[in-house]
Amino acid sequence: MASEFPSPLLDRLSFLLGKLYFRGLDAETDELSALNLGVKQHAALGVLTREDPMTQQELGHRMGIDRTTIVAVVDDLDEQGLVERRRSPADRRAYLLTVTPSGRDAEERGRHRVAEAEDRLLGALDEPDRTRLRELLVRALGGG
Repeated sequence: MASEFPSPLLDRLSFLLGKLYFRGLDAETDELSALNLGVKQHAALGVLTREDPMTQQELGHRMGIDRTTIVAVVDDLDEQGLVERRRSPADRRAYLLTVTPSGRDAEERGRHRVAEAEDRLLGALDEPDRTRLRELLVRALGGG
């Protein structure tokens, strides 16, 4: 509830976005933990499920995360049998990441859990407001 914060902070966009971010992250973390997934692992599965197989480096770039972090994310997914590394036919030194059937299932179940977390997080907003919020955030970030 916004009234719990001092009114000068309610005028600061960074404060409001930060609070919403951390609440959303906590809610997603709680939901995804039941699937033994972290937020970054689930996000990686989402990218790999919806886009062509790609290298670990490409995945890190697409997600905007550093090389060390993407290595840990992919290693965890590989250990759980949710992704496979296969040699790239175009570059034998590189490996392409592909989602396994178990990975597709985990991604889908996780997507439903994330939606539930978002419903709770944005419970004060109706669906048109939620859609508009997403549109505005995407525009503010320079997309669409």
